[in-house]
Amino acid sequence: MYQAIEAICQNGVIQPLEPVVFNHNEYLVILRLPRPAMLPGSAIKGTMRGMLSSVDDFIAAKQQEIDRE
Repeated sequence: MYQAIEAICQNGVIQPLEPVVFNHNEYLVILRLPRPAMLPGSAIKGTMRGMLSSVDDFIAAKQQEIDRE
């Protein structure tokens, strides 16, 4: 299952902006994205729409980038 979780990093600690539940020893992949210009208090959901059509598209594009190296 793919799930986008907004978080901030403070003093080297990644802190989700909303409560999340993880299974013990669950494997996570963290993507660092540039913060878009947003109004204070707004969420990224919808703001990044159109930049990546889906996680699967991102993974496919990343694999193509690796293959070219």
